[in-house]
Amino acid sequence: MLTTVIGSYPVKYGELGPDAIRQAVEDQLQAGIDLVTDGQTRYDMIEYFARAIEGYTYEGKSIVTGKIGRGKPEEFVQDFRLAKSLAPRVKGLITGPVTLVFSTRLKAPYTGYRDESVYLDTAGALLDIARALEAEGAEWIQIDEPYLSVGAPMTIAQHAVERLATGLHVPVAMHVCGTVGNIVPQLLTWQGVTLLSHGFMGDKNDDVLLSTEFKNSDRMLGLGCIDTKSPAVESEEAVVALIRRGLDLLPPERVVIHPDCGLRMLPRESVQAKLKVMTSAARKVAAS
Repeated sequence: MLTTVIGSYPVKYGELGPDAIRQAVEDQLQAGIDLVTDGQTRYDMIEYFARAIEGYTYEGKSIVTGKIGRGKPEEFVQDFRLAKSLAPRVKGLITGPVTLVFSTRLKAPYTGYRDESVYLDTAGALLDIARALEAEGAEWIQIDEPYLSVGAPMTIAQHAVERLATGLHVPVAMHVCGTVGNIVPQLLTWQGVTLLSHGFMGDKNDDVLLSTEFKNSDRMLGLGCIDTKSPAVESEEAVVALIRRGLDLLPPERVVIHPDCGLRMLPRESVQAKLKVMTSAARKVAAS
Protein backbone atom coordinates (compact mmCIF):
# COMPACT_ATOMS: atom_id res chain seq x y z
CA MET A 1 0.00 0.00 0.00
CA LEU A 2 1.27 3.40 -0.99
CA THR A 3 1.70 5.95 1.81
CA THR A 4 1.39 9.69 1.22
CA VAL A 5 0.23 12.93 2.80
CA ILE A 6 -2.55 15.25 1.70
CA GLY A 7 -0.53 18.41 1.28
CA SER A 8 0.27 21.12 3.77
CA TYR A 9 2.98 20.83 6.42
CA PRO A 10 3.56 22.97 9.56
CA VAL A 11 6.64 24.94 8.50
CA LYS A 12 6.50 28.41 6.94
CA TYR A 13 8.28 29.63 3.85
CA GLY A 14 7.94 33.20 5.09
CA GLU A 15 10.16 32.34 8.05
CA LEU A 16 12.55 29.79 6.55
CA GLY A 17 12.57 30.37 2.80
CA PRO A 18 13.43 27.26 0.74
CA ASP A 19 14.50 25.48 3.93
CA ALA A 20 10.77 25.16 4.74
CA ILE A 21 10.38 22.88 1.72
CA ARG A 22 13.52 20.97 2.64
CA GLN A 23 12.28 20.41 6.19
CA ALA A 24 8.81 19.35 5.02
CA VAL A 25 10.19 16.83 2.54
CA GLU A 26 12.88 15.50 4.86
CA ASP A 27 10.35 14.97 7.67
CA GLN A 28 8.12 13.00 5.32
CA LEU A 29 11.01 10.86 4.11
CA GLN A 30 12.24 10.20 7.66
CA ALA A 31 8.73 9.06 8.57
CA GLY A 32 8.79 6.58 5.68
CA ILE A 33 6.30 8.33 3.38
CA ASP A 34 6.47 6.96 -0.18
CA LEU A 35 4.86 9.81 -2.14
CA VAL A 36 5.66 13.23 -0.70
CA THR A 37 4.53 16.80 -1.33
CA ASP A 38 6.45 20.08 -1.18
CA GLY A 39 4.47 20.92 1.96
CA GLN A 40 2.50 23.90 0.57
CA THR A 41 4.65 26.08 2.80
CA ARG A 42 4.31 29.49 1.08
CA TYR A 43 0.60 30.24 1.45
CA ASP A 44 -2.71 28.59 2.24
CA MET A 45 -4.48 26.54 -0.40
CA ILE A 46 -6.52 29.51 -1.70
CA GLU A 47 -3.83 32.20 -1.77
CA TYR A 48 -1.50 30.00 -3.86
CA PHE A 49 -3.89 29.99 -6.78
CA ALA A 50 -5.43 33.44 -6.37
CA ARG A 51 -1.91 34.80 -6.86
CA ALA A 52 -1.26 32.62 -9.90
CA ILE A 53 -4.33 32.92 -12.12
CA GLU A 54 -5.05 35.78 -14.53
CA GLY A 55 -8.28 37.51 -13.48
CA TYR A 56 -7.78 36.62 -9.82
CA THR A 57 -6.08 38.78 -7.22
CA TYR A 58 -5.33 38.34 -3.53
CA GLU A 59 -5.93 41.21 -1.09
CA GLY A 60 -6.24 39.32 2.18
CA LYS A 61 -8.98 37.43 0.33
CA SER A 62 -9.25 35.91 -3.10
CA ILE A 63 -11.09 38.16 -5.58
CA VAL A 64 -12.03 37.65 -9.22
CA THR A 65 -11.61 41.06 -10.81
CA GLY A 66 -12.10 40.20 -14.48
CA LYS A 67 -12.20 37.48 -17.10
CA ILE A 68 -10.22 34.48 -15.88
CA GLY A 69 -7.30 33.63 -18.15
CA ARG A 70 -4.18 31.49 -17.89
CA GLY A 71 -2.66 29.86 -14.86
CA LYS A 72 0.92 30.93 -14.12
CA PRO A 73 2.88 27.90 -12.83
CA GLU A 74 6.33 29.41 -12.23
CA GLU A 75 6.24 29.49 -8.41
CA PHE A 76 4.68 26.01 -8.22
CA VAL A 77 7.36 24.62 -10.52
CA GLN A 78 10.14 26.23 -8.47
CA ASP A 79 8.91 24.59 -5.26
CA PHE A 80 8.21 21.28 -6.96
CA ARG A 81 11.73 21.13 -8.42
CA LEU A 82 13.24 21.59 -4.98
CA ALA A 83 11.05 18.81 -3.55
CA LYS A 84 11.90 16.55 -6.50
CA SER A 85 15.61 17.11 -5.92
CA LEU A 86 15.15 15.64 -2.43
CA ALA A 87 12.68 12.81 -3.03
CA PRO A 88 12.17 10.38 -5.90
CA ARG A 89 8.37 10.44 -5.75
CA VAL A 90 6.45 13.73 -5.48
CA LYS A 91 2.85 14.63 -6.26
CA GLY A 92 1.46 17.95 -7.41
CA LEU A 93 -1.25 19.73 -5.43
CA ILE A 94 -4.11 21.68 -6.99
CA THR A 95 -6.91 23.41 -5.09
CA GLY A 96 -10.06 22.40 -6.95
CA PRO A 97 -12.12 24.86 -8.99
CA VAL A 98 -15.18 24.63 -6.74
CA THR A 99 -13.29 25.27 -3.52
CA LEU A 100 -11.33 28.11 -5.10
CA VAL A 101 -14.44 29.82 -6.51
CA PHE A 102 -16.46 29.42 -3.29
CA SER A 103 -13.57 31.01 -1.37
CA THR A 104 -13.48 34.00 -3.72
CA ARG A 105 -15.43 37.25 -4.05
CA LEU A 106 -16.76 37.44 -7.61
CA LYS A 107 -17.02 40.52 -9.78
CA ALA A 108 -18.03 41.07 -13.42
CA PRO A 109 -18.12 39.46 -15.92
CA TYR A 110 -19.32 36.58 -13.71
CA THR A 111 -22.85 36.72 -12.37
CA GLY A 112 -22.48 34.71 -9.16
CA TYR A 113 -21.88 31.30 -7.69
CA ARG A 114 -24.34 29.57 -10.04
CA ASP A 115 -22.51 30.87 -13.12
CA GLU A 116 -20.90 27.72 -14.51
CA SER A 117 -18.44 29.69 -16.61
CA VAL A 118 -16.49 30.90 -13.56
CA TYR A 119 -15.83 27.29 -12.53
CA LEU A 120 -14.91 26.13 -16.04
CA ASP A 121 -12.62 29.10 -16.63
CA THR A 122 -10.97 28.47 -13.25
CA ALA A 123 -10.57 24.78 -14.10
CA GLY A 124 -8.84 25.73 -17.35
CA ALA A 125 -6.36 27.95 -15.51
CA LEU A 126 -5.71 25.25 -12.90
CA LEU A 127 -5.06 22.79 -15.72
CA ASP A 128 -2.24 25.04 -16.95
CA ILE A 129 -0.56 24.72 -13.54
CA ALA A 130 -1.26 21.00 -13.21
CA ARG A 131 0.19 20.27 -16.65
CA ALA A 132 3.36 22.14 -15.75
CA LEU A 133 3.75 20.00 -12.62
CA GLU A 134 3.07 16.88 -14.67
CA ALA A 135 5.82 17.92 -17.08
CA GLU A 136 8.21 18.32 -14.14
CA GLY A 137 7.67 14.71 -13.10
CA ALA A 138 4.70 14.76 -10.73
CA GLU A 139 3.76 11.12 -10.20
CA TRP A 140 0.18 12.04 -9.24
CA ILE A 141 -1.88 15.21 -9.32
CA GLN A 142 -4.16 15.72 -6.32
CA ILE A 143 -7.24 17.95 -6.55
CA ASP A 144 -8.42 19.28 -3.19
CA GLU A 145 -12.17 19.89 -3.03
CA PRO A 146 -13.36 20.24 0.60
CA TYR A 147 -16.39 22.30 -0.47
CA LEU A 148 -17.95 19.26 -2.12
CA SER A 149 -18.94 17.92 1.31
CA VAL A 150 -20.82 21.07 2.36
CA GLY A 151 -23.37 21.57 -0.39
CA ALA A 152 -21.56 22.65 -3.55
CA PRO A 153 -23.58 22.49 -6.81
CA MET A 154 -22.63 18.98 -7.85
CA THR A 155 -23.44 19.09 -11.56
CA ILE A 156 -21.38 22.23 -12.05
CA ALA A 157 -18.66 20.74 -9.83
CA GLN A 158 -18.52 17.60 -11.94
CA HIS A 159 -18.11 19.54 -15.18
CA ALA A 160 -15.34 21.69 -13.71
CA VAL A 161 -13.40 18.87 -12.03
CA GLU A 162 -13.67 16.67 -15.11
CA ARG A 163 -12.31 19.49 -17.30
CA LEU A 164 -9.25 19.54 -15.06
CA ALA A 165 -8.85 15.81 -14.39
CA THR A 166 -9.36 14.55 -17.95
CA GLY A 167 -6.74 16.97 -19.24
CA LEU A 168 -3.93 15.14 -17.44
CA HIS A 169 -1.99 11.96 -18.22
CA VAL A 170 -0.82 10.99 -14.72
CA PRO A 171 -3.27 9.50 -12.21
CA VAL A 172 -5.53 12.02 -10.46
CA ALA A 173 -6.57 11.85 -6.81
CA MET A 174 -9.44 13.96 -5.49
CA HIS A 175 -9.43 14.72 -1.77
CA VAL A 176 -12.74 15.63 -0.13
CA CYS A 177 -12.71 15.97 3.64
CA GLY A 178 -15.73 16.04 5.94
CA THR A 179 -18.71 13.70 5.80
CA VAL A 180 -18.90 12.29 2.28
CA GLY A 181 -21.06 9.15 2.36
CA ASN A 182 -23.99 10.85 0.66
CA ILE A 183 -21.92 12.15 -2.27
CA VAL A 184 -19.54 9.24 -2.87
CA PRO A 185 -21.98 7.49 -5.27
CA GLN A 186 -21.88 10.62 -7.45
CA LEU A 187 -18.11 11.03 -7.17
CA LEU A 188 -17.61 7.46 -8.36
CA THR A 189 -19.07 8.48 -11.75
CA TRP A 190 -16.74 11.43 -12.35
CA GLN A 191 -14.37 10.94 -15.26
CA GLY A 192 -10.62 11.30 -14.95
CA VAL A 193 -10.42 10.61 -11.20
CA THR A 194 -8.44 7.48 -10.27
CA LEU A 195 -8.58 7.79 -6.49
CA LEU A 196 -11.10 9.23 -4.03
CA SER A 197 -9.43 10.40 -0.83
CA HIS A 198 -11.33 10.94 2.45
CA GLY A 199 -10.84 11.09 6.20
CA PHE A 200 -11.75 8.14 8.42
CA MET A 201 -9.99 8.68 11.75
CA GLY A 202 -11.21 12.14 12.82
CA ASP A 203 -13.91 12.36 10.14
CA LYS A 204 -16.35 9.50 10.46
CA ASN A 205 -17.17 7.95 7.10
CA ASP A 206 -17.95 4.42 8.18
CA ASP A 207 -20.61 4.12 5.49
CA VAL A 208 -17.96 4.53 2.78
CA LEU A 209 -16.07 1.53 4.21
CA LEU A 210 -19.24 -0.53 3.73
CA SER A 211 -20.07 0.79 0.26
CA THR A 212 -20.87 -1.91 -2.27
CA GLU A 213 -20.80 0.77 -4.98
CA PHE A 214 -17.22 1.66 -4.08
CA LYS A 215 -16.20 -2.00 -3.92
CA ASN A 216 -17.68 -2.68 -7.36
CA SER A 217 -16.14 0.43 -8.93
CA ASP A 218 -12.68 0.74 -10.47
CA ARG A 219 -11.65 3.57 -8.11
CA MET A 220 -8.86 3.49 -5.55
CA LEU A 221 -9.53 4.67 -2.00
CA GLY A 222 -7.38 7.16 -0.12
CA LEU A 223 -7.80 6.03 3.49
CA GLY A 224 -7.31 8.90 5.93
CA CYS A 225 -6.17 7.22 9.14
CA ILE A 226 -4.54 10.07 11.13
CA ASP A 227 -6.69 12.71 12.84
CA THR A 228 -5.50 16.10 11.60
CA LYS A 229 -7.74 18.06 13.99
CA SER A 230 -6.00 16.87 17.15
CA PRO A 231 -2.32 16.91 18.14
CA ALA A 232 -2.77 13.69 20.14
CA VAL A 233 -0.76 10.90 18.54
CA GLU A 234 -2.76 7.82 17.60
CA SER A 235 -1.80 4.39 18.83
CA GLU A 236 -0.40 2.03 16.24
CA GLU A 237 -3.18 -0.41 17.16
CA ALA A 238 -5.90 2.11 16.28
CA VAL A 239 -4.34 2.86 12.89
CA VAL A 240 -3.83 -0.84 12.15
CA ALA A 241 -7.48 -1.52 12.95
CA LEU A 242 -8.64 1.23 10.59
CA ILE A 243 -6.39 0.07 7.76
CA ARG A 244 -7.74 -3.45 8.14
CA ARG A 245 -11.28 -2.11 7.85
CA GLY A 246 -10.26 -0.49 4.57
CA LEU A 247 -8.86 -3.82 3.39
CA ASP A 248 -12.17 -5.49 4.22
CA LEU A 249 -13.62 -3.32 1.43
CA LEU A 250 -10.81 -3.28 -1.14
CA PRO A 251 -7.59 -5.17 -1.94
CA PRO A 252 -4.34 -3.49 -0.89
CA GLU A 253 -3.44 -2.38 -4.42
CA ARG A 254 -6.56 -0.17 -4.40
CA VAL A 255 -5.83 1.44 -1.01
CA VAL A 256 -3.54 4.43 -0.34
CA ILE A 257 -2.73 5.38 3.26
CA HIS A 258 -2.59 9.04 4.32
CA PRO A 259 -3.68 11.46 7.09
CA ASP A 260 -7.29 12.69 7.11
CA CYS A 261 -6.34 16.11 5.70
CA GLY A 262 -3.49 18.63 5.59
CA LEU A 263 -1.13 18.95 8.55
CA ARG A 264 -0.36 22.67 8.73
CA MET A 265 -2.46 23.38 11.85
CA LEU A 266 -0.67 20.85 14.08
CA PRO A 267 2.65 21.15 15.94
CA ARG A 268 5.54 19.81 13.89
CA GLU A 269 6.61 17.40 16.66
CA SER A 270 3.11 15.92 16.75
CA VAL A 271 3.05 15.56 12.97
CA GLN A 272 6.42 13.79 12.94
CA ALA A 273 5.16 11.27 15.50
CA LYS A 274 1.80 10.79 13.78
CA LEU A 275 3.38 10.07 10.39
CA LYS A 276 5.76 7.52 11.90
CA VAL A 277 2.84 5.72 13.57
CA MET A 278 0.95 5.75 10.26
CA THR A 279 3.78 4.23 8.22
CA SER A 280 4.61 1.73 10.94
CA ALA A 281 0.98 0.59 11.03
CA ALA A 282 0.87 0.28 7.24
CA ARG A 283 4.01 -1.88 7.24
CA LYS A 284 2.62 -4.02 10.04
CA VAL A 285 -0.59 -4.69 8.12
CA ALA A 286 1.31 -5.38 4.89
CA ALA A 287 3.49 -7.92 6.69
CA SER A 288 0.58 -9.75 8.33
